[in-house]
Amino acid sequence: MELRGRQAALAAGLVAALVAAPSIRNGFVQDDHWVVEQRPFLQHPRSLAAVLTEPYWPRGFGGVLWRPVVLVSYALDYRISASPHWFHAVNVLWAAAAAAALALLATLIAGPTVGLVTGLLFAVHPVHVEATASVVGRAELVAAVGYAVALISALRSEQRPAWLLGVALGTALAIGAKEHAATLPAAVPVVFLARAFGPRADWRRALRVALPAAACATVVVVLYFVARRAVAGGAFTPGGLAPGLRGLSVADRAWAMLPISLEWWRLLLFPVRLSADYNPAQLSVTTALTARHGLAALVWIAAGLVAWRLRGTVPGVAVGLAWLVLTILPVSNVIVPTEVIVAERTLYLPSWGAMLSLAALGASLRWPPRAKAWLVVLALVAGAGRSVVRVPVWRDDQSFFAAQQRDAPRSFRTLWLEGLEAFRLGQPARGERLLELAAAAAPEVAGPRDDLARAYVAAGLWAAAVQELRTSIAVDSSRAPPWGLLPRALLGAADTTGAGDAALLAARRFPQDESVVDSAVAVLVTARRCREARTFRPAVRCPG
Repeated sequence: MELRGRQAALAAGLVAALVAAPSIRNGFVQDDHWVVEQRPFLQHPRSLAAVLTEPYWPRGFGGVLWRPVVLVSYALDYRISASPHWFHAVNVLWAAAAAAALALLATLIAGPTVGLVTGLLFAVHPVHVEATASVVGRAELVAAVGYAVALISALRSEQRPAWLLGVALGTALAIGAKEHAATLPAAVPVVFLARAFGPRADWRRALRVALPAAACATVVVVLYFVARRAVAGGAFTPGGLAPGLRGLSVADRAWAMLPISLEWWRLLLFPVRLSADYNPAQLSVTTALTARHGLAALVWIAAGLVAWRLRGTVPGVAVGLAWLVLTILPVSNVIVPTEVIVAERTLYLPSWGAMLSLAALGASLRWPPRAKAWLVVLALVAGAGRSVVRVPVWRDDQSFFAAQQRDAPRSFRTLWLEGLEAFRLGQPARGERLLELAAAAAPEVAGPRDDLARAYVAAGLWAAAVQELRTSIAVDSSRAPPWGLLPRALLGAADTTGAGDAALLAARRFPQDESVVDSAVAVLVTARRCREARTFRPAVRCPG
């Protein structure tokens, strides 16, 4: 029986669902708490417009990312169940849809056999576990579905222009889930060129017929960034800054990320060792010349030469490499610095390009079909096994903490979590030392200083708390927690005037954060500045 694209898509989707299914047992872990679990407006939204105009991260966390499609999906989940297991079950469906759609795209580009192998390899890739096993990983899954739908529609629009509507809807779904879908307008000509390679290549015609779909995707992407500026306050503002990137120019970041790109290749091709964290001092960010710079340059040059040599006979290799470069660029820290150096979840979409290249290259080899079939089976079993074993890392916060200690013992995040754990166990001296080490390892990240300040406040060390909070605000002034705590710390340090001024500033800066406003009003009342307190809470009662 002849293999068809729909059969390849169905097989890839089913395998992806089976591999991701164990994650249904997971709970809310790490970022899930702040993005999903502790967001009352998702559980009881005032309206659809209220959800659509809410930043992805809470406004008190800086709130500069806008992912309305994902937030709407969470709000819909809450209409059915508040259980984390339901949220994970929905993620399994999205993972299956992503694998199926991308497998279908691969069949349109390289034929059913290559499409099937690409889809199956993608479905079991261990680097996907961070995206499929955590609730917030849904952003990657939904964006991949939209990305694939837009490109499939683009290819079909050549014969039927009505498919341009699919391009628009797919692009809206993808860009509304995650920002890296901004590369879709460039991906459209890539997939059209994929079918133009060969002895009778006509790349001019391919680009010409790709133009309407690329223009359609461009319009949607531009509209998204215009709307994002209105909602989140910045069209291209990153959600944070990874340690080691502060003050680096585009050229410096490109040079610093070159040796780190070897980690991308390792994770894409040999994902045996996985990690919950890839931050200094686990990975070194340096602009100095090292041996890894030379090795990384050789790897990229070799990959480019192979793709170029095979562009006519095995175009899937060139298309896969082009896809890899295009989709990894937004998270590479080169064009725009992001809050992570490397994260496995950000390789979800780029990994499809690597798998397409491998599948196309394997299909071109003159090996016995049985030998190639066994090789694919071996890769699928190894990938699925590694993925399933990795899923429990996101079972709960304790499991994740244990993975942090095992995978990245020197990372500032591990030191941070160990410091919090020490305070919980009643070991304040050790907790203080670990949080200080975390802050020193990542001076661009304010979180460890916030938690250290909270510990100082709990211990009545007011002056030390004030110092940490002011440093935290100097590092990142867009977050509410240090602003909300500073007035109380100043009041404890007997600086009544400073406490009142800080409270007034905090309440004005974060008027929608109830906890900040309530804390500020309490400090203003204590400082006998009742008139100013009543501008925020008219019914407040003042002494005397």
